[in-house]
Amino acid sequence: MSEMWINMGPQHPMTHGLWNLRVRIDGELVLEVDPEMGYLHRGIEKISEDRHYNEVITLMDRTCYVAGMAWENLFILGAEQALHVEPPERAKWIRTLSEEFQRIGSHVMWYAAFVQDIGLMAPFLYGMRDRDLVLDLFQSYTGARMTYEYNRVGGVRNDLPPGFIDRARKVCDWLLDRFQEYDDLCLGSDIFRKRCDGLGVLKAADCVRAGITGPMLRSAGVKRDVRKDRPYNAYDQVEFDVAVADGADVTARYLVRMEELRQSVRIIRQCLDWLERNPGPAMAENLPRWMGAPYAPVGKEGYLLKRNYPKGVGLSAIEEPHGEALAYVVNEGGEHPYRVKLKSPIFTNLSAAKHYLVGYRVADIPPIMGSVDVCVGEVDR
Repeated sequence: MSEMWINMGPQHPMTHGLWNLRVRIDGELVLEVDPEMGYLHRGIEKISEDRHYNEVITLMDRTCYVAGMAWENLFILGAEQALHVEPPERAKWIRTLSEEFQRIGSHVMWYAAFVQDIGLMAPFLYGMRDRDLVLDLFQSYTGARMTYEYNRVGGVRNDLPPGFIDRARKVCDWLLDRFQEYDDLCLGSDIFRKRCDGLGVLKAADCVRAGITGPMLRSAGVKRDVRKDRPYNAYDQVEFDVAVADGADVTARYLVRMEELRQSVRIIRQCLDWLERNPGPAMAENLPRWMGAPYAPVGKEGYLLKRNYPKGVGLSAIEEPHGEALAYVVNEGGEHPYRVKLKSPIFTNLSAAKHYLVGYRVADIPPIMGSVDVCVGEVDR
């Protein structure tokens, strides 16, 4: 009997987080896979129901450590729908700018980790170098590099600082040249092509049946992007192209993310131009005090008085760096959300592992799973 089950995880260089991939093999051939998740579950959805709306932002930053701004944006869009709050136009453009910088930070982080998995060390160093420039920009206006706590119901915590726009333009110019450098290092490498071409093939029909979204879906030729199909914030006012490829393999996913990096720079430049020309408030006015601080009125007997606000339901969808994420927020009139439900694109992509791993070799698993771009924080929530 040559068949056996092996565990790649929960502590394994391939996993990039706390999860386990059970693999049934015959020699080196993968016959069956069973992804096991739940090692990192923190109960974020339930905890959110006991927090003021703006306090939930702290949890969203930690949902995915490389896409915190996107998850902040997702929740706050749902919360604003549920609370019947409309942010000012400038806040929408700042959120769009922030989400695209976050997409660059996430994709460059993916690039650095992915190429190291397949044996290329120099691109890893280049990627981490360039990601620092994006984190420096985040720090300049949020005060943090990864856990920002920047979005608020009705807008953003503060406007961009003086000099930010010129500095951001210089970073965009630098990054565009570096993206070409990434391609030269990878597409011109025999190691890269031999480890990636033709691996992890997942055709469009299989992607759709499994509910897969994001770069994995677009690498199979499906032109699906929430920013185009259901615009939010200022995405209906900027020009960009949806990055697609037709190989449906590991190399195609690399090509899609590289093009998305270039399109993100294109969007950011348009945001910077608009923000430079259009000063104004970045936060809605006349909001209830509790939206900015977790205070409740106290009666003369010393008891906290319950405050009632119009009820509502919010359903938001964004194109976060890994795919289509959704948030469902229910407002029953209190100062906390009654229900918060999040849909993670990586949970879906990871659950479909049997569709793109079975039939390949054990040594092919790291590059294939690397092309999926797994962040376990948002899988377990």
